[in-house]
Amino acid sequence: MAKINLKKLISETKDPWQPRDILHVHQIALRVAQIKGAYDWHVHLNEDEFFLVLKGKIYIDTEDESIELKESEGYLVKRGVRHRSRAKKPAWVMLIEPVMTKTKGEGAE
Repeated sequence: MAKINLKKLISETKDPWQPRDILHVHQIALRVAQIKGAYDWHVHLNEDEFFLVLKGKIYIDTEDESIELKESEGYLVKRGVRHRSRAKKPAWVMLIEPVMTKTKGEGAE
């Protein structure tokens, strides 16, 4: 397997909201995605989802709070928590979640 260069992955990830699988480790996917604007509210009923900011700044909104994440910061959204991600300017994240996770969630609005 070739080494992974995060700066290169960021430069190659140009379309917002199109997660790209980088690799799978024991049924866990590492995905890189660009976030721009606000995503739809949704929930993952059976999977947790971890956001790690690679470049820029994002917000994770839940029904209870809004969490600001800067570069090198992460946040775990537990299964069953209704949420959305958003960014005022383009930002890039690594998503760490089970391979079978539907990236658009269930019950998106």
